[in-house]
Amino acid sequence: MVEHALERTYTPPILKGTGLLEATVLGPVGARVHGTPVPVKGRLGRTVLAALALAGRQPVSVDRLIDALWGERPPATARTQVHIQVSKLRAALDRAGAAAAVVTVPSGYLLDCLADVGEVRRLLRTARAAGDPADAAGLLRSALDRWTGTPLGGVSAHLAGAELPRLDELRICLAEEWIDAEIACGRASRLLPELTALVQAHPLREGLHRRRMLALHRAGRRADALAAFQEARRVLRDELGVDPSRELLALEAEILAVEAPPAVTVVPAQLPPRASGFAGRDAEAATIRAALARRTDAPPLVLVTGMPGIGKTALAVHAGAASVHAYPDGQLYADLRGADARPAAPHEILASFLRALGVPARSVPAGVEERTAEFRSRTAGKRVLVVLDNAATARQIEPLLTAGPGCATIVTSRSVLPEVEPSVRVPLAPLSDEVAATVLANAAGAARLTEGEGTVATVLEACGGVPLALRIAGAQLAAYPKLSVAELAARLSDESRRMRELVAGQRSVRDSLDASFRLLDRDARAAMLALAAIGSPTFTGWPLAAALDVPLPRTDEVLAHLCAMNLLDRAGPGRDGVPRYRMHDLVRAYCRTVGPSLAPPALDRLAGWAVALTRHAHEGVLGLPAGYPVLAETAARLDQDVLGRVVREPLPWLGADVDVLLAVFGLAVRGGLPRPAAALLLVLRAPLVRLDLSDHGARAGARLANVAGADPVVRVTAALVAATARMHRGRYADVVAILTEVPLADVDLALRAEVLTKLGDAYERCRDWHRAITAAREAVVCFRKSGNLAGMSGGHATLAALYRDHLGDLRAARLHGTKALRLADAAGDWKTRAQVRLVVSRTALACGDAAAAAGLAEEARGLSERNGDPIGQTWCLTAEADAHRANGDLPAARRSADRALGLARRIRRPDAESAALLALASIELAAGDRAAARRVAHASLRLQDRFDSPVERVGVEKVLAEIDCQVPSGAGR
Repeated sequence: MVEHALERTYTPPILKGTGLLEATVLGPVGARVHGTPVPVKGRLGRTVLAALALAGRQPVSVDRLIDALWGERPPATARTQVHIQVSKLRAALDRAGAAAAVVTVPSGYLLDCLADVGEVRRLLRTARAAGDPADAAGLLRSALDRWTGTPLGGVSAHLAGAELPRLDELRICLAEEWIDAEIACGRASRLLPELTALVQAHPLREGLHRRRMLALHRAGRRADALAAFQEARRVLRDELGVDPSRELLALEAEILAVEAPPAVTVVPAQLPPRASGFAGRDAEAATIRAALARRTDAPPLVLVTGMPGIGKTALAVHAGAASVHAYPDGQLYADLRGADARPAAPHEILASFLRALGVPARSVPAGVEERTAEFRSRTAGKRVLVVLDNAATARQIEPLLTAGPGCATIVTSRSVLPEVEPSVRVPLAPLSDEVAATVLANAAGAARLTEGEGTVATVLEACGGVPLALRIAGAQLAAYPKLSVAELAARLSDESRRMRELVAGQRSVRDSLDASFRLLDRDARAAMLALAAIGSPTFTGWPLAAALDVPLPRTDEVLAHLCAMNLLDRAGPGRDGVPRYRMHDLVRAYCRTVGPSLAPPALDRLAGWAVALTRHAHEGVLGLPAGYPVLAETAARLDQDVLGRVVREPLPWLGADVDVLLAVFGLAVRGGLPRPAAALLLVLRAPLVRLDLSDHGARAGARLANVAGADPVVRVTAALVAATARMHRGRYADVVAILTEVPLADVDLALRAEVLTKLGDAYERCRDWHRAITAAREAVVCFRKSGNLAGMSGGHATLAALYRDHLGDLRAARLHGTKALRLADAAGDWKTRAQVRLVVSRTALACGDAAAAAGLAEEARGLSERNGDPIGQTWCLTAEADAHRANGDLPAARRSADRALGLARRIRRPDAESAALLALASIELAAGDRAAARRVAHASLRLQDRFDSPVERVGVEKVLAEIDCQVPSGAGR
């Protein structure tokens, strides 16, 4: 693997939580953390920052800092003042999340940062090592673009006086080497404006005069090159009293020896070579070719867009090359450098195009408007194909568009460029697995992939269908025969090192993404880092509103902008109908290398929002308030309009955002926020069951238990969540084992009552009647003390069922049932009213009133249906079936049982499925078909192995005994 790193003789300790600190000295001195400016006040503070940054992560002694601040006349308190300035700098960085960036070492201080001057020197070393002048030119141009003004702006005169000459010399050396690389690439003419300005700024630098002469000569301006020599001779004689060097004289002689070539008609053919190993994109290529072949009054304009590395240039060149025969008058190509800090200027591109079309360099018009007019005149009546690669804006490409109907233009851009009106838009998505495998095989060699067929899929998954990543991965395998596919797959599957691995020479996925990231504003960069840290597959805007502390409408703007930049995709509407977004895995991996975690204040806000929104949805789903004190302690205070805008429909919203909520839960657990994590899981527990995601709840409960420590609320919540998941799967003995170990005496009444209720249900399923009654009574007391009418109602309903089914006390059952109904109606929430009516229905059936039982069960089912509760509907339908059977209406009983069976299977509830089958067995027995009754009852019994409810098993065995003894099924069973 090839990695570029800053060379250093001193290695600072690994700094956790410093964030990405960038220091700028090639302009106004400043610092940024994750792209956000850090205020460094005062000339002394900026001088200390600059001196440390210039050292390139090497220690700077206090004496050197004194020299930088005061020169040869420091004050008596100089050392103290140095320490004060370092402390102020450290405090400013601390507030920005990079406290550990300033390191105290025995010899002084060092700054662990990415300094722009260090990046310039790295780019210079890399350029000198590059074998391709085009690569070198790009690297050197990138280095020059790091200058943003006069270096060391705002520092002391002493530091500026010492360092400015060195920085100026560095910049001129970079410029000279960049010019040499550009000339070697045949791009001499585009250099002339900048070369002229450099010669004027540095008239005594003979190397610049020589390069200007050479550029003019290579651009075909022989007379101008010779005039430039005469000017250089005059300046050197007048100012320095010396003659031109032998090198300059030799260049003059070379120019004089070359005769001007005769004018020839040149047909430009500037398309780059097709990408080797290109595969797929058949539909997109056909769309482009069809657009280029279409003849209309307006010239075709094709716009190809997509995320960095998705293969826009390769497709444009591939489709353009396939259409060359239709454009015999030439093909023009220009890289508009839209992702660079300094995109190509239209007037430079126009000058290049005009010269390619035969316009002498000296005849190229000066202004953009004149050049555009000349370009359109030269292409009028001709068939010329223009490819404008990597466009930044519509304003950049507009002057470069032809006007003649015989011409055509293909534009590629990372942005969707909504203001452009092309003939056809061609958005590029990641490649399918099949095509991606072909691209990988083309780059690596098909034989290499047969060595690790089982791990090729891992490489493809890590590359995410992005052609640049696939070609780099293939190049690694081709270049390093001893690198196995399995080893490459292992490296790429580690997200933390994926960006470091996807590098091959000058090609890098990180650099490609970094170019787009640098174009974002502060909010957009922060949004990308926050979304990557959360890591949910899809999302809406509310996590950003919380993490960034911005209004919800602002998040819509940010998300739309990131989609326009092709850094996010629209994922379509979620279960709640609200449009959602997603981030590509490679983009997420890149962002996590830039900013791996949320700052503590952002995580606090995010967890608070998640608790508040989930509580609001929980209350909407269940129809009763969530009165746990830990919610009031941890939930953010959100306005009703915010709650209503985010949670439009409670259960669909929970289904759509459950991945986000579980991701926030995970962040809270890892971020040392066990109470907010517990609060979130407490109100997410019941919805997870409704969404058939109780296994997710069980895993989350186990994670919460690992960080609970001695906090009783967190411990009890973790146990309650685990018990809920076990209860949903029919593991009632597990529920008892879990909940009998929790410290109930140390938690609030609401949480205690919840545990006792769940424990009573589990005891009842395990046939431990007396413990079940004791737990239910204690729960009623807790609910009464906390004023929870719904809880009291549920407790009395549980007691009614226990007295009815297991103690045979129908009088006590009716008494508790009556209390439960009264309290449920007073509480008003639908779920309690439905559950209580189901219990009282069973009691009425036990007392022989089948008609009343059927009516109550139907009321309960209606409440469950209207509120989208499929679990409740199954139990209500089973109760209806039993009531109709007892009332002698076997067809109605069969319809209800069949519906219950289908619903139970759809929601994967073996206990509800067993109960529905048991109801059907009783119906078959009542109809006189004992063979069918026995078959269905045994099916019910087999399901008992999937959950551990002894009371349910006894019920099945009782029906089987009735069948075997040929005893008719009684109405009151």
